[in-house]
Amino acid sequence: MALSLTLLSVVSLGLPGCVGEFRSANSGVTTLPNFLSGNLVPMTTFTTSDVIRFYVSVTWDNVTQEPGWEDVVWNWYKDGKIVGHLEHARAYFKGAPSTRFATQPASALGVGHFQAECLINGKQIATAEFDIR
Repeated sequence: MALSLTLLSVVSLGLPGCVGEFRSANSGVTTLPNFLSGNLVPMTTFTTSDVIRFYVSVTWDNVTQEPGWEDVVWNWYKDGKIVGHLEHARAYFKGAPSTRFATQPASALGVGHFQAECLINGKQIATAEFDIR
């Protein structure tokens, strides 16, 4: 009996607390150089020579708890069709807000109108629309 309680205690220490719903505190798309310099002003128009970074500052209801490992997915769409996909399976979250990002070269997407989305555990928490010319 004592061994099973000890094992249960050890296992429960590794489990994250109930943090509630994830949501975006801030998000947008910008160029990689802007992001790296701390300029997080969202942009709406890019050229094919740009490298686009979609960033999301993630928070959750109970910020005193550590969410732990979560699945993060990034989808990039052109005319409603997926043209880019990135999975961060089992991304570790600790401390809110937690900034996450995905990067796509504009040249790989081509010209046109685009939408990008970020999902955590299958729930959309942020979107961004932009054009590449």
